[in-house]
Amino acid sequence: MAKVGKLTKLKSAIKKWPSFSAHHEQQQQEAEAAAESDEPQKILHSVYVGKSRRRYLLTTEVMCHPMFQELMQRSGGLDADGQIIVGSEVVLFEHLLWMINDQINGGGDRDSSSQAGSMEELVDFYCC
Repeated sequence: MAKVGKLTKLKSAIKKWPSFSAHHEQQQQEAEAAAESDEPQKILHSVYVGKSRRRYLLTTEVMCHPMFQELMQRSGGLDADGQIIVGSEVVLFEHLLWMINDQINGGGDRDSSSQAGSMEELVDFYCC
């Protein structure tokens, strides 16, 4: 029961952080602008998250990240239309994307030995 209380408090705190939503909206706008430009494009994949099936455009680099792969194995899959579905709360998924993008862009802790043990715990937390 205490675990549920902590989860509710964490979800509430994350929802109050406007940076995650603003970051997602900025990424979506950048992705759409890049798709319309003449520059070499990154391949973007549509991923639908949560019960609301909120659409995210993710790069191959993000989709190949071990944390995302683990989340997909545990809570993801394809629906009848062949769309990639992730069973996670939207706000938690946005936090996960923020952490993955931070690692990809050179930020965050890159010590794989410390991440390996905590990855399983994090993915358990992010799965619905």
